[in-house]
Amino acid sequence: MEKGPQIWAVGGGKGGVGKSTVSTLLAFWLARMGRKTVLMDADFGGANLHTLMGIKSPSRTLNDYVAKRFDSLEDICINTEVENLRLICGAGDVLSMANPHVSQKTKIIQNMTKLSADHVVLDLGAGTSFNVLDFFLAADRQIVILAPQPISIQNAYAFVRNAVYRRLSRLASQQPYLQALIKASMDTENELRLKTIRDFLQAVEDFRGRDAASELREEIQMIRPEVITNMVTGPKDRNAGKVIQMVAEKYLMIHPVDLGSIVYDRHLNGLITEMKSLTGLNQSSDAFANVYQIAMRLVSER
Repeated sequence: MEKGPQIWAVGGGKGGVGKSTVSTLLAFWLARMGRKTVLMDADFGGANLHTLMGIKSPSRTLNDYVAKRFDSLEDICINTEVENLRLICGAGDVLSMANPHVSQKTKIIQNMTKLSADHVVLDLGAGTSFNVLDFFLAADRQIVILAPQPISIQNAYAFVRNAVYRRLSRLASQQPYLQALIKASMDTENELRLKTIRDFLQAVEDFRGRDAASELREEIQMIRPEVITNMVTGPKDRNAGKVIQMVAEKYLMIHPVDLGSIVYDRHLNGLITEMKSLTGLNQSSDAFANVYQIAMRLVSER
């Protein structure tokens, strides 16, 4: 069988860090590189990605697919003004899609791999709900966006931490003892004093032996978030991604990659405020160049 598109999921922490902006610009550069790209709005609680592409009233949305008005995700793709770039708009009916059923989520994830594209860029919703984390974990590239403020760094780390425990929880779905250990580990005040993933794995080894712990360690280390610091205004801000790297390696036993940073751009912010297409951003913009460099790195390291 032919390999499907490479899926890039863009998520991380609370809203306001620029996930949708970065998703849109990454998809734009992929398309400009000649790669067939689909930009998909996976923010089921508040879809607005179409506005960043200058589309006011999309004719088809993800809700039409879930409601079976269309047979495939391919049928609801909308062409954009950018060659090689199509858009799947988020659900217009917020109430029906804010928390999709497991079967709906599974159907969407499976059908993403059937899209006629080289890349699918997912713009995930804010927060750490199971739906958000499952889309993040299903992606080939797991990109985390943060801003260079302490609260945003904390939120981004919490997102990565919850992704690790979500992965463990799914692996342990048929093993009650593991589920109990995972639940205890997620509580920072747990009686077993499980503070880190290393503590958790030691507890697994004590209960089930070294092989069981090693197997879980390998699964955890398959999670490799790639961190982008957005809206940087000075040299010190660029270190935010490295903070996530160090803390995640120490406490989660995973190895995030620092992809670099994107400078704050007033013109870009103005386009968002005025609900104009981000593709109209001046291509001499440093922020535009930063995203291009990140996209090139992601493509070259495939």
